Amino acid sequence: MTKRLSTLLCLLTLVVSSTWAAKVNTEKSISVNGTARKYILYVPNNVKDNAPLVISLHGASGHDTDRSPFRTDVADSKGCIVVYPQGLNQNFGPFGTVPGWNATGEANEEIDFFKAIIDEVEKSYTIDRKRIYCCGFSNGGMMTYAAASAASDIFAACASISGFQLNEFHQRHTGYRPVPFLHIHGKADDFVKFSCTPIIRSNTSARNGASSVYKTSSVTNKYTKYEYAAEEGGFPYIFYAIDGMGHNDYTDKTPEGNSALTMWNFFNKYTLDSECDKTLKWRQNIDATRFNFSTNSWKVSADSTQFTYGTPKKDNNADNNVYPSLQFEAGNYILKFESTGTEGNKIHILVETLDGKNVLFSKKGEVGKPVVMPFSVSEYGEYKITITKDSKADKFTSLAIHSCDEPAENQNCTDESGSAEEKPEGGYLIEIPQDQGTKYDNFTRTQMSTADGVTTYTANGDLQVAFKMMDIDVTDCDYVIVKFAEPVPSGWCIAFWDGQDNVAIDAGVTEYKFELEPNMITTGKLPQICVLTLWGASKPLTLKVTGVYKHSTKEDPTALSNVSADAKSVASYFTLSGSRISAPAKGINIVRMNDGTTRKILVR
Repeated sequence: MTKRLSTLLCLLTLVVSSTWAAKVNTEKSISVNGTARKYILYVPNNVKDNAPLVISLHGASGHDTDRSPFRTDVADSKGCIVVYPQGLNQNFGPFGTVPGWNATGEANEEIDFFKAIIDEVEKSYTIDRKRIYCCGFSNGGMMTYAAASAASDIFAACASISGFQLNEFHQRHTGYRPVPFLHIHGKADDFVKFSCTPIIRSNTSARNGASSVYKTSSVTNKYTKYEYAAEEGGFPYIFYAIDGMGHNDYTDKTPEGNSALTMWNFFNKYTLDSECDKTLKWRQNIDATRFNFSTNSWKVSADSTQFTYGTPKKDNNADNNVYPSLQFEAGNYILKFESTGTEGNKIHILVETLDGKNVLFSKKGEVGKPVVMPFSVSEYGEYKITITKDSKADKFTSLAIHSCDEPAENQNCTDESGSAEEKPEGGYLIEIPQDQGTKYDNFTRTQMSTADGVTTYTANGDLQVAFKMMDIDVTDCDYVIVKFAEPVPSGWCIAFWDGQDNVAIDAGVTEYKFELEPNMITTGKLPQICVLTLWGASKPLTLKVTGVYKHSTKEDPTALSNVSADAKSVASYFTLSGSRISAPAKGINIVRMNDGTTRKILVR
């Protein structure tokens, strides 16, 4: 009996040492860099040694007591420890100062807070440092994206629900390693706008080294799943678009019927030891079968030989601070590619700052050979890449950017003598009929007169609209341009969004060019073009407009003919809106021929 009792006691001791008997559900205080911080620690009663740890971040104006978005019932069923940190007050502009997260993407006070929490929890519980995960809702989701960059050496995987970098924040995806990432977002979310998510998907999948082409699967009235599968050295990026869901921290429409459980099942596949290429910073094969340029934020020339990725942030924040860019910390890098095509042809790569003022490097590599283009970055920055092919028949089989410890050597490439030669733009301009539409506002319309192909608008007061066209079809277009007959006087504003994102037209310009946002290119719809006065301009204020045009990226339609301005067969010229003009405008015109027939012509 004594021996048997001793054995039972030993077994009981082992059980007690590997499972804590009491559930812990309490708020803790901790000092981080001299600042008092709080968090709720939740430890289920079935947690064992080497337990995984989930850090779950509330949204703006939320609190640790929300226990959002990772639910305690999932922690109970899966035996993981959960920490719910409390954010400090942050200034969110028009929303005021409320608790939230400073989601810059840099190693800041929030990352220090998370590290301190992990160290504190480890003093009482044996956690598995290789299975620490981060998730968040809304602004907490923004912080999760930031953590995937600034703390990729801490978090084995991350998940966000209804949150990505926008407005005051930016994605800054230049971390230590790729990070497996799951994102859940409501299709009806117009707060952290679902319409911005294609750019987020493009940026994150490229940063993760995932496939350039996603696979979709759907369940009616529940979700559409976008799966960017892991490729060599990378991790997957999984995105669930939820039917009917607005800005929420939970949904039962994921495959598991529980968004928190969906997060856990994703987390549980990965540890910090999961194999990846830590040097991989960006990869996207633009010639992959079924690759969609517009949904991946690329702009393409009409002849399909020039490709550009990277767009400057709009000064008026009309893009919600969600835009495509390449991002690099200070260090050494190599751009590598392999391709097939015509021997002797070159592929030209230009990487420059988003504003185009500074060239990081400009090189040309040989088609059919492995190419290595080395470059160095002195400090963190954002860049755009322009790829120009000698022939559109030349195709990439791989294209990636890696970090490296020491400066590398050129391989099968040479420096360009200057910046990469730009190809002719191609395509053609299509006139957009000017309209003084009154949809969504009751502002006064300016006086309008038309003569000699010029429309003159005269404003005699504040808040007066010159012209306003809504829901413009921009399918297969890449920009819109407004041409003025005379330099624009100070006081005119222009908007391409919802009327609350007006910017001043610089005085003295003779044209205004607006590059369509990627989501506009994807949907084929420009919300509006509105030119108006606001307050304080000198009166009267005139504006003379030659025309408003959208630029088609398609080749010139075969149905159109090129004509010169003195073509004797043309009796009269008209704009697409039907207004008669004395001479043809560049782009598409309607003409009446001397034989009485009418047709469209293209004038260059």
